[in-house]
Amino acid sequence: MTEKACSECHRLVEDAQECPIDKNNDLRSNWSGIAVVYDVEDSEIADRLEITTPGRYAIKVR
Repeated sequence: MTEKACSECHRLVEDAQECPIDKNNDLRSNWSGIAVVYDVEDSEIADRLEITTPGRYAIKVR
């Protein structure tokens, strides 16, 4: 099973037709890098990537 990344928020999804965060159906298989965010309140990574929901995110989506 291939994970795809949402083109808007970069959330990684598996076995889905749309992003669970922003309901976008533009999922791309061409992505690189992974950031896993557990605590969005105290994470510098989440702040820099503008992540507001915990989860797995692609660093770069093409």
